[in-house]
Amino acid sequence: MGFYQDQILPRFQDKVMDRKPTREVRARVCAGLEGDVVEVGFGTGLNAPYYPPEITKVFAIEPSRVCMRIARPRIAASPTPVESAGLD
Repeated sequence: MGFYQDQILPRFQDKVMDRKPTREVRARVCAGLEGDVVEVGFGTGLNAPYYPPEITKVFAIEPSRVCMRIARPRIAASPTPVESAGLD
């Protein structure tokens, strides 16, 4: 992958996807989750603040190291355990 795809795109997507309309969708989609969850395309962890207490663990599938680095503070702030589950 090139510099843009490795370094720029994850940061750009993080900003674009963290807007009020998508936050409302994230809250609605995450509301019914429970048990162990596999999140394919974990990205920068924007769903983490919306995990309900019924989730016991999230297995994060994300190939981008930059995305996972950006996600660290969100993962740390979430009471739900998040485990990297591949593609790293």
